[in-house]
Amino acid sequence: MQKKFSGISSWAVDHPIGTMSLATVLIILGILFSGRLPLSLLPEVAYPHIRVVVNYPGVTPEVIEEQLTRVLEKNLSATENLAELHGRASEGRTYIEMFFEVGTDIDIALQDAARQLERARAELPPGIDPPRLMKMDPSQTPIFEMAFSSPVRSPIELRDWVQQRLLPQLLTVPGTGTIEVAGGKEQNMMCWLVLKTVTGMHARWPTPSLHFPM
Repeated sequence: MQKKFSGISSWAVDHPIGTMSLATVLIILGILFSGRLPLSLLPEVAYPHIRVVVNYPGVTPEVIEEQLTRVLEKNLSATENLAELHGRASEGRTYIEMFFEVGTDIDIALQDAARQLERARAELPPGIDPPRLMKMDPSQTPIFEMAFSSPVRSPIELRDWVQQRLLPQLLTVPGTGTIEVAGGKEQNMMCWLVLKTVTGMHARWPTPSLHFPM
């Protein structure tokens, strides 16, 4: 007695013409609609990833790590649904990368991180630039990076040339979004004032950032 099989495979074997017709229709529809599918190398996806950037111009990475990175890591670690937190210190800047649990509402996480960052500002040194808090996605990743060196210009002169001369020209290139300059050295000025002279002038100075030798 021959056993009779049932199912899609047996139906396809028993009806070869119908099977070939159905396969042909599917192939034709696939070819027609494949050209209409929206494709993107970096599709818009909500990643639970937040970055904190704080600039402290002219400060070494060691000081940045001690005075900024560790303070921010300590305070931002209290953010809800935080899965991972990584800090990185460089010349005049620190980055804090915050990764959240999958499914976390990134807008709510951003608000919570902003509250934690506001609490941390009391422990940060004066003279830093306002901290920047941003949601991250692959489309914000820099697509081109350049490094400069010069045998005739000092690090201060080279950074000044890049920032004052080259940067305005690059911003005119069609399709350019934003450009950030990092590294090098910036020129700073230190002033020593005579306390008795300043007092006699009835001038008011921001004492936290100045030193008055007696």
